Amino acid sequence: MESTVNILFTSIITSLGLGLSFFFGILFLKNAKIQNRILGLLLIVMALRITKSIFYNYVELPLFVKNLGLAANLAAGPLLYLYGHHLANVSKTLGKADLIHFLPTLVYVLGCTVLPNAPDSVFWTYSYVFILLQSFTYVGLSLYLHHKKMHMLGKKVRLWYLRLTLVLATIWVVYTLIFMDILPIYTAGPIAYSLLVVLLAYLSVNKRKIEGLNILGKYGNSKLSYEEGKRYFDKIEQLLRDQKLYLQADLSLQTLAKAVGVSPRQVSETINRFSDKNFANYINSYRVEEAKTLLKSTDKKNKIISIALDSGFNNLSTFNVAFKADTDQTPSEYREKFNRQLI
Repeated sequence: MESTVNILFTSIITSLGLGLSFFFGILFLKNAKIQNRILGLLLIVMALRITKSIFYNYVELPLFVKNLGLAANLAAGPLLYLYGHHLANVSKTLGKADLIHFLPTLVYVLGCTVLPNAPDSVFWTYSYVFILLQSFTYVGLSLYLHHKKMHMLGKKVRLWYLRLTLVLATIWVVYTLIFMDILPIYTAGPIAYSLLVVLLAYLSVNKRKIEGLNILGKYGNSKLSYEEGKRYFDKIEQLLRDQKLYLQADLSLQTLAKAVGVSPRQVSETINRFSDKNFANYINSYRVEEAKTLLKSTDKKNKIISIALDSGFNNLSTFNVAFKADTDQTPSEYREKFNRQLI
């Protein structure tokens, strides 16, 4: 029998985690974007799955409640994958093909009153193994999405999705260890989920926003495909390398867009998604590289202000800020360090 202290600790931790999961789940469901609605459903079904686990540890649950808990688990993996899929493809609705992922969930929902659910049942043993395998399969698919299909999304968005995937993977690892009697504490699952949800919420809020709420930012309604964006970005980089447009101190988004042959919005979106930088910072990164070359190839008689202007910056202050942000050194420190290495 668990001690009162353990029960109290478990209750506090799980209540906090489940409260956050339900709160953010409902919040995301109210968002207009399909991506965020899928995320809301994911958080809610996981919260329902964990709630079932908590009650299962203390009271005898009806058969249909236990099976609905497993149905929630079967829905979580597909929702994680579809969330990433719709982030990467900027889809607006769930298609019929998406619903195929939920066939195992449907089986458990329809059979919740008759499907065996007890540790001494052979059916339950094999079905639980299938549920765990299904969960890890979707973790694998989600990691593949993150690695191969999210190039057009910003670094913060990709990091958010990776964290979410690893959180759910950790939860399923804990439940696997419990199932194999390696971890003989059933409440470890709910506690792990709650702690990880709290951590996930902290990491998101600590960045001054929940990335999922505005996960695609101002380009949420973009029609730009990955292939188009990559083509535009390659052309932008070629223009900057070959014609050194960044040396123009007055280079604007409109000027670069005209050279590429697309709209300023498309250029801005392409740069944001493929470089994780805004237009000004992206252009300044080229100018800083030019400045590094000049700092290495000229002597101290060539003043820093001259190098700044020759690199495309229109004033020394902007140059110093951009250079320090890129190298963690001032231009003078960079030149001194390079000269010392030559001695």
